[in-house]
Amino acid sequence: MNTQHNLLSTLFNESLDAILILDLKTQKFILSNKKALELYNYTEEEIKQITPKNLTLEFMTNEEMAKRQKNIIEKGWDRFTTKHKTKDGKALDVLIKSKKVEINPQTQLLYITIINLGKDQKLEQEFETIFYSSKDGIATIDLDGNFIKFNDSFKQLSEYSYKELINIPTFELFPTENKEKIKGLIDQVIKEKYIENFEATFITKYGKSMIIYITMNLMPNQKEILLIIKNFTLLKLIELEKKFKSLNELIQNISHQWKQPLSTISIIASGIKLQKELNLYNDSNLDEDMSKIVEITNYLSNIINNFDDIAFENLEKSYSICQIISEVLHDMKKILVKNNIKIITDYRVDAKIYIEKFKFLEAIKNILNNSIEAFRENNINNKVIIVKTESINNHLNLNIKDNAGGIDEQILPKILEPYFTTKHQSQGTGLGLTNAYRTIVEMHKYLLSFDNSEITFDNEKYKGLSVTISF
Repeated sequence: MNTQHNLLSTLFNESLDAILILDLKTQKFILSNKKALELYNYTEEEIKQITPKNLTLEFMTNEEMAKRQKNIIEKGWDRFTTKHKTKDGKALDVLIKSKKVEINPQTQLLYITIINLGKDQKLEQEFETIFYSSKDGIATIDLDGNFIKFNDSFKQLSEYSYKELINIPTFELFPTENKEKIKGLIDQVIKEKYIENFEATFITKYGKSMIIYITMNLMPNQKEILLIIKNFTLLKLIELEKKFKSLNELIQNISHQWKQPLSTISIIASGIKLQKELNLYNDSNLDEDMSKIVEITNYLSNIINNFDDIAFENLEKSYSICQIISEVLHDMKKILVKNNIKIITDYRVDAKIYIEKFKFLEAIKNILNNSIEAFRENNINNKVIIVKTESINNHLNLNIKDNAGGIDEQILPKILEPYFTTKHQSQGTGLGLTNAYRTIVEMHKYLLSFDNSEITFDNEKYKGLSVTISF
């Protein structure tokens, strides 16, 4: 018995509605729950000292109040709206639900539930504002799929007029093969209360088809369903447009990457032809010239292979930085070996970075190619490039350092200027590091810095260029 009493007491006090128990004989409230005390701003002891007339804002005589209560007793219940006031005089629009309770013939009670209409009306107004101003198509339908109301976005999406749309069932807006699925969704919503992002094909009045996402919610009255449809066709087109734009940028990048190598092949071939015509060509140079052409064509082939790998992938994925460096070094293995360059990797930390892979790979290759050209220009014998990853101040840093002699301190500030180069124009365009900067800093918003540094290799100290990317 105590357990049941405790349970009923808990349910009474934790109810979301305000509840009062009125003793009809004394006209005093003998019980009140927490919601009622909050609503009227009385303490539990204070509310026991007042009568229903202290709560009402209606002008009622004692006779009229007695008549209303007598009517409740005779019917057994009543339901009406009225105006009440709080302890501090604040007006409330309320719905009163009263029910007669008889414990014994001498004690008659009223079980009174009070619902604050002001709060409900505000919520309803907010709902109506969202309903009619939303850019998504929103409608309410009954449990048979007939329209009750809909917003302008829904009407415009369907291309029907108001009179046409209100007189056709929801299922008519879907192809024949989908109608049964939609009917099944309604049955599912009635059981589960909610369904989100169901993909379907929607047919407009004029036969246009579009891909939509359907979300359904069973309304609190259990008699209506809130239907929301999002036109996913437009999102698909935007996504496709974005992919085509990215592919166009990739093709332009490939075109740029091909120009200099093709120019080099043309210079070598033209030089051989001209020297042959003038009987000046030394046949002992043929092997070196042909090897250079093969090396360049392999480089061009790698560009195409990389393009094939990612052309139709999501171009903004996350990749392991160590994996990216390993891939670059694998692609450049032949040219590194041919130039007798030793690569030392020092992976102290690994982390995922979000990049457009093709462009980022080419940026790293541009940095390494800059070192290779510096080795050639400065005739360095013991060539080494150190690639290191580390964490500094909670940032992932990628450092690429060579021992190619570094760059004159007066020239260093200019190395990112377009077309600036310390090499002869026939050997380079001066765009390598500039393009690396554009990709890493301007496009990906990472930090890129250059500095002269010293490295120790085989117990000897060397000067070189240090390039750091901070993610």
